[in-house]
Amino acid sequence: MRRGQYGRRGAPKAIASGSHPGRADGGGKARSSPRKDAKAGKTAAEGATRLHAGQSAEGVVSANRAGYGFVRIDGLRESVFLPPGQMRGVMHGDRVRVKLARDHSQRWLGELEAVIERGVNAFLGTVEILGRQVAITAADRRMQLRCVASLNDLDGARNGDWVIARITRHATTTSPPFARVERKLDPEQPVQMATESAIARFGLPTDFPAEVEREAAAYGDKVDAAEAARRTDLRDIPLVTIDGETARDFDDAVYAEPHAEGFRLIVAIADVSWYVRPGTALDDEAVKRGTSVYFPTRVIPMLPAGLSDHLCSLAPHVDRLCFAADMVISRTGLLKRATFYPALMRSAARLTYDQVNAALLQNGLEARAQIQAQTRFNGLVERLLPLVDVYRALLKARRARGALDFDAPEAGFDIDDAGRIHGVQLKDRNDAHKLIEEMMILANVAVARELLKSKTPTLYRVHGRPEDEKLDRLLSTLTVLGIEAQIPENVAPRDIQAITRRLKGSAELPFVESLIVRSMPQALYQPTNIGHFGLALEHYAHFTSPIRRYPDLVVHRTLKALLQAQDGSGVRYGEEALGGSGEELSRLEKRADESDRYVESFLKCAYLRDRIGQTFRGLITTVVEFGCFVQLLDLSVDGLLHLDNLRDDDYLMEEHGHAWRGSRSGRLLRIGSEIRVLVTSVNPIEGLIDLELVPEA
Repeated sequence: MRRGQYGRRGAPKAIASGSHPGRADGGGKARSSPRKDAKAGKTAAEGATRLHAGQSAEGVVSANRAGYGFVRIDGLRESVFLPPGQMRGVMHGDRVRVKLARDHSQRWLGELEAVIERGVNAFLGTVEILGRQVAITAADRRMQLRCVASLNDLDGARNGDWVIARITRHATTTSPPFARVERKLDPEQPVQMATESAIARFGLPTDFPAEVEREAAAYGDKVDAAEAARRTDLRDIPLVTIDGETARDFDDAVYAEPHAEGFRLIVAIADVSWYVRPGTALDDEAVKRGTSVYFPTRVIPMLPAGLSDHLCSLAPHVDRLCFAADMVISRTGLLKRATFYPALMRSAARLTYDQVNAALLQNGLEARAQIQAQTRFNGLVERLLPLVDVYRALLKARRARGALDFDAPEAGFDIDDAGRIHGVQLKDRNDAHKLIEEMMILANVAVARELLKSKTPTLYRVHGRPEDEKLDRLLSTLTVLGIEAQIPENVAPRDIQAITRRLKGSAELPFVESLIVRSMPQALYQPTNIGHFGLALEHYAHFTSPIRRYPDLVVHRTLKALLQAQDGSGVRYGEEALGGSGEELSRLEKRADESDRYVESFLKCAYLRDRIGQTFRGLITTVVEFGCFVQLLDLSVDGLLHLDNLRDDDYLMEEHGHAWRGSRSGRLLRIGSEIRVLVTSVNPIEGLIDLELVPEA
């Protein structure tokens, strides 16, 4: 068996995906609900988009398998209801324009005016053949999609086969949609099914155009000698990369040494900007992709493999072009100054998190010997030890500024060569992960500070303060859980971190952290710097992953323009262009995150499908009028415990709506309750898990 092959470097998933990355000053009085917005001077409800009946608005359709749908409109908290008659010719994910109306209960209703953009162009489905009549039906019932197909468009598929189909003509109010088969799938290979379904569902580009491949191949397999000669030579410094065991693209390398003022830290980043220039086919394709997407056994890269896996990647023992952030840090972890320059490096070793954790942080002799065997540098391990000192200093600084520090485990899958899942493990990150994370954060801060000081337009990674309404909802839930908490009017990250600090070691901590993450806004890319709330930072930009993130490439170009780099790869962007780019890149990042979550959920469900009838530990996360949602703790996936499956008693909802109580036993099923449940059915495609309550012994 092998574990899933590809993983993404970065901060904990919640921060990496933009869920809770920050800054603000604490203090002030305790929060009450509702409250006035400290800056705008108005309630949250008054801040919503003002719309009225008869007005038209655009939004994205969320379809229900019962035939109706809703339109989610930016700035409008309440979704707009589309009755079945208005869903003709409309699919899940479509962007539409609707005319708004109100019903007798003041609920928003929509009348379809136009389909602006199709949300689904390919889908996972099954083939149905009856004589010469062919249909392909979407496996996800929410799509309500059944396409007509020709026998000539089946690509060898037969009746009952699972396929990826592409829509060739979308439905209208008077005609059905048409589709053709792109590839057949094996339902006994859930990893392939999940990955191909995600690619189709989210419209992820896979193959690179021929022109893009030609431009990448034209660089050859060695760095340009003339360019290398112009750069600062760092090849005698033992920079090392530290990544996961199966990583193939190495963006960053690190080196540290003692300094009279504390420490010197060099963070060397792959110089993608030298290879990917504006106006080229390479750049156009990278912009369209926005980011690499990582699945358990497959990566969909932003750049062709010749660059992402080879010429740009900081592989060991070969010359590579890099862009260095050379920093001086105090012993308390404060950035004193930084210089930036194009450089030439040669990685001394390709190390893994587990190796570094064992060798440097746990003093493991065997791991130290393994590291030394990988390199030409004598005494490499001893020369790496200052990295640990820098990490501890940065950790002190992080705690001093009160940054959020959640560390939910990530799922890993045991997958055999036939693409079947034999196990799911929730793995915690070790200190080596955090060591690299803190050093990357510092480099990002240094670059952002330099660009802001010089008033050079760039893309910042920003994370706003939480909305008052969401914080009020968080406090309400914590009250139900019996957790005392106060959040000041002028909230700071340390105020929120204080809640979890009091729960350290408790069974409720992971659930409370998930509640806090949900109360946070999305992190975004934009040219206006507002700081980063979750990290408690005034300046922050993404600089350290240009192989897999286009915003980092933009930041490299703007920094090079400021430094007037001689290689011609610097670019000065206008604010308007950066604004549009930031919106689109934030959207593409969200698409990648959603596809990642979809595949993870699909695979967990596929694993459970072979374990129907088994019992699991669960935690109630949400109480609804038809039952409650329960997280299976050993898998970190949610299922539905329907009211019909509460068979040990007659349950009545408590007045506050946060719990069900058994009328005879008094058994309380509330948010945060740990229970045992039995899996009764699973639908991986729609991510649905049905549960049954196991009676108390």
